[in-house]
Amino acid sequence: MTRSEVGQFHGIQQQVYRSILRSIVELEIPPRTKLTIARLKIIYRVSSTPVRGALYKLKEDGLLTLGQAKSFYVKEIDEEEVRKLFSIRLVLEELALRESIDFVDRGAVSNLIVRMRRHLNNPEETMENVPYDIDYKLHKLILENCGNGYLIDMMQKISILITRMRNVIKYYLPQQQKDWIIYEMKEHLEIAEGILEGDLESSSRALENHLKHSMSIICSILGSTKIDYKVATSFLELEAKV
Repeated sequence: MTRSEVGQFHGIQQQVYRSILRSIVELEIPPRTKLTIARLKIIYRVSSTPVRGALYKLKEDGLLTLGQAKSFYVKEIDEEEVRKLFSIRLVLEELALRESIDFVDRGAVSNLIVRMRRHLNNPEETMENVPYDIDYKLHKLILENCGNGYLIDMMQKISILITRMRNVIKYYLPQQQKDWIIYEMKEHLEIAEGILEGDLESSSRALENHLKHSMSIICSILGSTKIDYKVATSFLELEAKV
């Protein structure tokens, strides 16, 4: 195999990996779904090798478990796993905050604060069109400015699992709990204002409250009823072509 062919192979494997990864994290391919190399290679119109490589990488990421006869299963999201992972996240992100608070771009934080206040002034619209990017950008600012490569690598390793867990809120938050979105926005505002003022104590306390609250909401949704996960239309359309 030539160098260009090797590069092309890895490119195909990466494309398959990213496609399945996105679908699993976005809950388009729900927990407990069975995935087989034989079926996926037909769906993606590639050979078995890149599909196998992609699935084993997803297993390493903690998203799949190995079944029988070359099959894989999308891991369940349960309360115990959520509590374990968020406990780790709390320790790591509080450390990142301590190391980044003096270096975070104040202009970027100020822009987020302006957006948060605007959304809090329009709660009904905010609950209908949730600005999830605010959460992502705020936590990204904390992590990227900590200057600790080991810490960044560790957080990035678990970020895939965290995002998947948080998507339980995004897609399955009961209507009667929609006001949680406003509470979360207020929590983000407290964190951001603490960072802007360089107040480590208040921002750290707000971060801890926010992460514990997020964890409890996810566990509440998981524990209140068995979630009726829906396979996304996009993935069903791919399977229909097989």
